Amino acid sequence: MSTLDHTQASELFSAYWDEELSSEQTAVLEEHLGSCLSCRQEYQEFEQMLGAAATLPQELAPPNFVAGAVKRVHRRSRGRFFRVRRLGERIPYELFSLLMLGLILAVYLMLQLNQPGRLNLP
Repeated sequence: MSTLDHTQASELFSAYWDEELSSEQTAVLEEHLGSCLSCRQEYQEFEQMLGAAATLPQELAPPNFVAGAVKRVHRRSRGRFFRVRRLGERIPYELFSLLMLGLILAVYLMLQLNQPGRLNLP
C-alpha cells in the first residue's frame, strides 16, 4: 500500500481514529491527508462528528432490552437463531465421528476374534 485514492483513504478513517492501523498504513494515510485537501477536510468532519457523539450522555438500556432483542431476532429469522435445539442437533460432529470409528473398530475386532485362525498375532 504505497498510495491511496480518496475512497481508500476514507475507508481507513475509522481504523485510524481507533488507532488500529499498522504503522505503515498510518504513515501512508497521514501522507495522503497531508497532501489531499478534500480528504483532510473529510477527516476533520469525521473527527468533529465523533467528538460530538462522545459528549452525548450515556443511557442505560432498559432491563428487558436483551430479551426483547433476542425475541425480535428469533421472530425475524424465522427460528434460525436463538431457538431451543434438540439433542440430535447439539451433538458435535467430531464426537459423532469418534463414536463411529470406535464402533467400526469394535465390529472389526469382534469379527477377527470369531475367526482365530485368520488372526495373525505376533
